[in-house]
Amino acid sequence: MTLDGGGDPNATFVFQAGSTLTTAGNIVMINGAQAQNVYWQVGSSATIGAGSRWQGNILALTSIAFVDNATLIGRALAQNGAVTLGTNNVITLP
Repeated sequence: MTLDGGGDPNATFVFQAGSTLTTAGNIVMINGAQAQNVYWQVGSSATIGAGSRWQGNILALTSIAFVDNATLIGRALAQNGAVTLGTNNVITLP
């Protein structure tokens, strides 16, 4: 998925998943979009798939799992459960 900031470094993106979020893809920022301004609200659990390059702040009600070699530029916050990491995960603050 490509997020286009339209030249505005303060452009904000909010995505809401009523239940689970499972991904095996990448998030690409262009035209000034910044990971610190991207929010993923998840009604249950999130799974960031193997080799995924994810950007933004994940706010999950239950849990967040990073499969092997997944990377995140952002924050992973689980309200009622754990944030678990596989092998070779990299998490960087924006």
